[in-house]
Amino acid sequence: MSKILTIDIGTTACKVIVFDLQGNILAKSNREYPTYTPQIEWAEQDPNDWWSECVSGIKECLQQTDGSSIVAIGLSSQRETVVPLDKDGNILYRAISWMDRRSRLEAEQISQEFGKETIHKITGLIPDSTFTATKLLWFKKYEPDVLKKATVFLQPKEFIGYKLTGEAATDHSLASRTMMFDINKRQWWQDIFEFVGVKQNQFPKLCYADEIIGYLKDDVAKMLGLKSGIPVISGGGDRPLEAVGAGIIGSRVMESTGTATNVSMSSNKVPEQLDPRVICSCHVIRDYYLIEQGISTSGTILRWVRDNLYRGEKEKGENAYEIIDKEAENSSPGANGIVLLPFFMGSRATRWNPDARGVLFGLTLTHSRGDIARSVLEGISYEIRACIEILEGMGLKVESVVSMGGGAKSTVWSKIKADILGKKVIVEKVSEAASKGAMLLAAVAIGARESLIEEKREVLFEYMPNPNNQRVYDKVYEIYNELYNSVSSIYPKISKISS
Repeated sequence: MSKILTIDIGTTACKVIVFDLQGNILAKSNREYPTYTPQIEWAEQDPNDWWSECVSGIKECLQQTDGSSIVAIGLSSQRETVVPLDKDGNILYRAISWMDRRSRLEAEQISQEFGKETIHKITGLIPDSTFTATKLLWFKKYEPDVLKKATVFLQPKEFIGYKLTGEAATDHSLASRTMMFDINKRQWWQDIFEFVGVKQNQFPKLCYADEIIGYLKDDVAKMLGLKSGIPVISGGGDRPLEAVGAGIIGSRVMESTGTATNVSMSSNKVPEQLDPRVICSCHVIRDYYLIEQGISTSGTILRWVRDNLYRGEKEKGENAYEIIDKEAENSSPGANGIVLLPFFMGSRATRWNPDARGVLFGLTLTHSRGDIARSVLEGISYEIRACIEILEGMGLKVESVVSMGGGAKSTVWSKIKADILGKKVIVEKVSEAASKGAMLLAAVAIGARESLIEEKREVLFEYMPNPNNQRVYDKVYEIYNELYNSVSSIYPKISKISS
């Protein structure tokens, strides 16, 4: 039986999964690594941690299933995070994460140099410290030797591909997250390179996501316990791969909540009326695009609640998230008058306000931690609604929402989403959608599949809006937006104090 091994370098962990060609999971490993925060708003990762956990994860999977029939390796990863390597492949600086906000000033400088509208028209992106170009400009200003010594700048799955094959390659889905790529011409945007301080030959070769970038090196194969010469497929960014794994086509919207939340739709063209608050990137599907909006902190806020309000349960070894769900469910729609603004690390789409901060509004002495927990689930859902309203304002038809990621495991949260969004929320059996997408790409690359689209999809749950709850949430949603508008002018002041 032929098998495909996938490697996903996420924000918090490396997932290694072995699939059969029908998409069934035969072996799985999930190994966490740290994010370093040497200063406020900084977030870095050590690529050696990625590689170490990747190696351990592969070996762990090979203890669960025979690796001799693995016929391809597919790659997936977080996007925008960048690591510079020298000519010998040595790491010159820890990878600056997509979450890192140190380059906010550089994002503004790029915006002033080229114009926000021009950048959006060419790259599909909005100037923000999330994107790679701003991090490179920061290097130019504060670590110029890094730029001089760097032979190549790689994003996470590209780094893993390099370690496996010795080849440095990117795909359109990651290239289009650098803010240095013309999504209409599907080529590098030359004008920005000199301003940022790098050359095009410092970037990896451009491949399609379903293209073989190289073959597993002999020494690496021996170390891993795999056959040498296994084809390694380019793969792509985790979000577009999730969209493939979740079958996001037509009027289906993907809402994927893990560390952060992504709301996206696929399109076979760049929309003519692309809202300036929306970003558009190249898809892993050839000649397709992914229209995206993102919430920087969502699952991370729930983890914050777990660690700070449910610490006792966690220390006892209990499943704190199950307790959070139960207590949130016992609270009423509207969280008994508490409203949360979920901007704990600034706001991306739809507001694009790097100074934004979280707000917990309406607290009284009668409130419980369950009310706070529910307000978190509701606050993130309100912002998802804001994202969907923008998509509909662009003339896109949204009929249903496919909920993915760790957030989809919560039935309480899925019901809240349906009530707040006023849409059918679907949770499918697909697990590990990004890895599933990488598997499908790899299968197409080696000729084991003809199409990336799966015709039959198994639904676990469907949630329709509760009209009574929906009426309550419509009123609170107005308060949510009014609250943001009321405090937005204060954000820069508190941001200066916290920095």
